[in-house]
Formats: sequence, C-alpha cells, structure tokens
Amino acid sequence: MRRTIVLVEPICRGSRLQILANTLSALRGRADVILVTRRDYQTPHFHELVDAENLTPRVVAVETDLGGAWMRNLSRAEFALFVQALKGLEAELAARGRYDLVFMALDDYLKAYALAALELRSSLRHAVIRCVKYRVEYLFFIRPGALVRGAVLRAMTRWALFASGARLITFDERLSQQSAAYCAGLLPDPWFGPFSPELRADGRALLGVAPTDFVMLSLGKQDRRKGIDFLIDVFPQAARDPHVKLAVVGTIAAEFAQPFAELQRNFPTQIVHVNRFVPESDLPKYFAATDAFLLPYSEDFTATSGTLARAAASGVPVLATHHGLVGYRVKAYGLGAVFGVGDHATFIEALQTLRSRGAAQQDATRGAALEFADRCSLPRFEAAMRAALSV
Repeated sequence: MRRTIVLVEPICRGSRLQILANTLSALRGRADVILVTRRDYQTPHFHELVDAENLTPRVVAVETDLGGAWMRNLSRAEFALFVQALKGLEAELAARGRYDLVFMALDDYLKAYALAALELRSSLRHAVIRCVKYRVEYLFFIRPGALVRGAVLRAMTRWALFASGARLITFDERLSQQSAAYCAGLLPDPWFGPFSPELRADGRALLGVAPTDFVMLSLGKQDRRKGIDFLIDVFPQAARDPHVKLAVVGTIAAEFAQPFAELQRNFPTQIVHVNRFVPESDLPKYFAATDAFLLPYSEDFTATSGTLARAAASGVPVLATHHGLVGYRVKAYGLGAVFGVGDHATFIEALQTLRSRGAAQQDATRGAALEFADRCSLPRFEAAMRAALSV
C-alpha cells in the first residue's frame, strides 16, 4: 500500500504556494497526497503552478478564507477548523496504519498550533507529524533588540514540536549546524524555469529600458515587509543619475499607493511599474533584464526568499538588507552587496559598489550566484524533501 501524506497549507499564496507546488512535484507518483487548505484556494496562480502541471492532489477545503488579505496568521478559531478536518481524516486513514502529516508553514499559525499541540498528539495517533518553518533564527540566535520576543518564540516553537511529537523541516542551514535533534531535514530554496543571463536582451525589451541603463528590480506584493516604504524614500537619491531605473513588478499596498504614485510623477522616465499578475513564464525575462535585484526587507523579517535563488540563477547580484538569512547568504556566498535596514547612506554606498565593479568582479559575482543557484535547483529540493519525509 502506498504512503499517504497529508499537507496542511492554509495560505496557498506567494512563497507558500511555490513550496507547496515543489513539494507536490517531489511526491508525484510516490505517495497519495491530500491537501488541507482554505475554501478559496483556487486562484490563477494555483492553477498555473499546480493544476496545469498535473500536480493536483485530493483537496479537503476548510470553511475559512483569508478575508481579502494576501497573507496573514490564522487565529485560534480558524486553526481549530483545520484540526477538526484533520480529525476527520484520521478516522478515515487510521485503517491504513501510519500516515504522514506535514504542516507546510508553522510560521502562519505558531501560536494556535502551540495551544493545540497536545490535542494534535492525542487525536491524531496514526500521524507522523513534521512542521516546515521558514523563520527559525531565534532557535539558535536571539538578536539583541528582540530578546523577549525571541525568547518567547523559541520557547513556543520548542513546546509546539515537543508537545505534538513533531519534527522540524527548515530552510536555514545555520540551524542544521547546531545539530538540533528535533530537525528532520534541511531544504534548499528551490527555483525552476528557464532563468538565465542569456535572456537579458529580451527582458530589457519587455521593460522598455536601454542597454546602458542600470536597472534595479523589486518583485512581488509591495508592502512594508518588502521595504517599499524604504524604496520610495531612497530612490530620489539613487535617481540623481538618470541612467538608474527602478522596475517594480507587483501590486503596491494601499497605504503606499499614493506616495508611490507621487514618486512616479516625479521620475516618470526612471520608474517602470508592472501592476498586474505576471505569469511564471515571464519572470525569467524580468530577472535577466536587471542589474541588481532588491531585497530591502524590514527588520522583523529574518527568513529568506525564494526570489534569491532565482536572481542567482539569472546571474543577477542582490542588493539586500544585512540582517536575517537573506543578508547572511548574500555575505556568505558573495551574491551581491548589503546595507543597513532603513539606512539611505549605506544603500547608496552598496549601490555604487555594484555599479563600479570591473569585469573581473562582475564575473566572480555571477559565478558565485550560479553556483548558489545550482545548490537550490528544483531536483535538489525534491530530493531533500523526500529525504525529510523518508519517502
């Protein structure tokens, strides 16, 4: 009898959806997969990544939704609906013996999960539980400015794992260096598709920029976490050189729509805004067109981003804030330059560093990026996920 693996993914947006699709690809033909998610999971992006690739699992849709939000944490009451659905599956699957249960993003319901941990262990007796978590820095290092919060998160995460009998799957190689007994596996941030430096000319034509322009790209939902407020403030300094262009591919959060519109009016020839859903097939061109990929994350964001590997696969250097896993990787693997959170001076300095590189330095950065991308390829991810699940 084939293994049954239940994946719990309430969000199914952005990076969560990408990792879900990659996991379904890893398990294709090797297990019977059941997806437990929200009722309004079926979006154009879900169709593109899952349905169109013939990865669609059996779906158990829980009677809750995101209420119009892009991403958000689940309340205790909402998480309880998922627990109830899992109890129903336990009754159905118990006759088959043991099955695997994977919570795909503990970050999105950590508090609710911790409160329900004992119930999960007692009610789902046939489940082998694993939890994927993106942000784990506080498990091995608590930043000086977040001592109390970090200590609470550390205690809550360890309790959640211990009380539910779960093991952790993470993306942070720094945790694996700690030899944590509760760590079941380490995943690379996967990328797939025809990302390549060779698409530069096609991408430049798509953006409508000149070959001599220095183009910075910000991709995805443009909110405070992604640093759009910082980009709005700092770009006038960068734009003193008319050859510096800012390409923003993604919707601007409502609170920043007016300031961004004003920035566009002030620099009409130096800002390109693609304000629509961009299919996966076009993303390689946008990446290849750029000279610097921007990851100006806010201070409270310490995880990594799947876009980092895509930029690397495109041979594009990254301009990122110096903290968290993104900052660590940019520095450790030579993927670009870093700057202080909210610091205009160090951003401009890092930008100038990238712009002033000679041919040999550019080749070295591109080589380091492509090497990093190879370690994060989809086949590497699939093998790592199968190992973590013992499939």
